[in-house]
Amino acid sequence: MRATVPVDEPDRLAALHDAGVLDTAPEEDFDDIARLAAEICGTPVGLVSLVDTDRQWFKAKVGLDASETHRDVSLCAHAIRGHDLLEVPDTTIDPRSADNPYMADGGIRFYAGAPVVLDGTYSVGTVCVVDHKPRELTDAQRRALRSLARHAAVQLELRRYARHAAEIADRMRQLDRMKDSFLATVSHELRTPLSTIRGYLEMLLEGDFDGETSRRFLSVMARNSDRLLRLIDELLLVARLTEESMELDVVELDLADLVHQVTTGCRPLAEHKHVKLRDRTSGPAPARGDTKRLHQALNHLVVNAIKFTGAGGEITVDCAANGEPSLIITDNGVGIAEEDLPHVFDRFYRCASADVMAAQGPGLGLAIVKSIIDAHHGSVHLESEPGVGTTVRLILPNR
Repeated sequence: MRATVPVDEPDRLAALHDAGVLDTAPEEDFDDIARLAAEICGTPVGLVSLVDTDRQWFKAKVGLDASETHRDVSLCAHAIRGHDLLEVPDTTIDPRSADNPYMADGGIRFYAGAPVVLDGTYSVGTVCVVDHKPRELTDAQRRALRSLARHAAVQLELRRYARHAAEIADRMRQLDRMKDSFLATVSHELRTPLSTIRGYLEMLLEGDFDGETSRRFLSVMARNSDRLLRLIDELLLVARLTEESMELDVVELDLADLVHQVTTGCRPLAEHKHVKLRDRTSGPAPARGDTKRLHQALNHLVVNAIKFTGAGGEITVDCAANGEPSLIITDNGVGIAEEDLPHVFDRFYRCASADVMAAQGPGLGLAIVKSIIDAHHGSVHLESEPGVGTTVRLILPNR
């Protein structure tokens, strides 16, 4: 009789897969458990069995050649439905195994399995023993089998913790690299405009220039001052977001009008880079949100697209009001490498293409965009392919 699926099957499988031991090489710790189980119970077969979606796989085995069997013919699949030991003294008369051809073909007449329980909740497998003749375990053997199953669970959890610790260590090393990169980038971003302003100030103070030249110098200084103020504003915003949630001034707004404002403001930068910036909106797109913050998010994305789109490229900005209101920014720029995609919304993360194209910025823009949209209870979706381009879709909740 096929075992019914445990009520916590999805969570049980998640715990099993999180242990990260399926289809791994033999390990002495588990081999010892299987060997001890067979020796203590006096059986020719001892196993550490893990029950997956449609199979049972043997992490350790004594007296058996097979590495796995189908779950449908597994008595372990019955054992994992609870936390207590399952014992079948004679498989030929037990309703769970009497019609099981695998038992008959393998000469399996006796089975006993103690569940391996992770987190005190999920039975992911068993430490089990098998014999070719009917029998019963003694109370001492049952206690020993349960103890070995607990030991197997500890071994699985130790491996899971070790793997998680390694992942955390890797993440910490990555954060360390990001911190170093951030400090270097911010230092550059601050020093460059400051050096420019200082240089032009020295020339103005030391030289005697005509009015037109002086105005040109002042214009350069003003642009660099604006660049400094934008960087400081971004750093302060990120600091506030780290400490507290973003406060929004939510009003009724038209996303099409927002697109028009942003594209109009960004068009001079696009023209300077010989990039076409197209406003593709065709009608009103009502939504609710913080106009200032959404303008900031959209502006970040459009400026980003301009930075990473070469001369002759094209950027389109559109909005939609059918269903959930959304803003869509598409470019045919350099694109984002697959390995960078999971990190593009991390604070201070700069992908390789940013350095290749000498793009300014400390890597805060996309993190700010995500924070703004998250504060609106919306979502950000990004698709990109190197050499083809990038599409970003900002989705706001229905009003």
